[in-house]
Amino acid sequence: MPQSEGETSKNESTDQFTEMAWIKFLGIEPLAASEGRAVIRLDPQPVHLNHNGTVNAPILYALAEVAGAGAVVAGMLELAARSYTVVKRASIEYLAPARGAVTATGEIPVEVFSAARALVEGGEAAEVEVPVDVCDSSGAVAAKCTLVVAVRPRRPTAQEQ
Repeated sequence: MPQSEGETSKNESTDQFTEMAWIKFLGIEPLAASEGRAVIRLDPQPVHLNHNGTVNAPILYALAEVAGAGAVVAGMLELAARSYTVVKRASIEYLAPARGAVTATGEIPVEVFSAARALVEGGEAAEVEVPVDVCDSSGAVAAKCTLVVAVRPRRPTAQEQ
């Protein structure tokens, strides 16, 4: 089926998770990205592990941040050139040691995504609260994170003014 104007393809959405230097550094594998949802996976390497042999807490947070921001922007990539996305606030609760491959899922309701997209399309700022679950290879929830992701219009540079 042809892609409609303003629609982001699945490949385009998951590609965003492989192009950024931070994503490459972490070694994240995108599993899914669509309007209001992002799922990423990390097969931890020794550098990702703590002294107990489990995935280090900052790595779990990094995965939560990427999945949370991804849930907000994956369905509006065509607006990225004229907007600025940043995590405004975050809280995380570490619930259990994470062993083996780790998957982070950020998901917001479709109506919340649609409202945020409409604001961004109209040149307005949007702030979206995104819950993220980080699960280990056994399926146990290792961490729960809540992020507030802000998508704001880009300010003109000095050259553009």
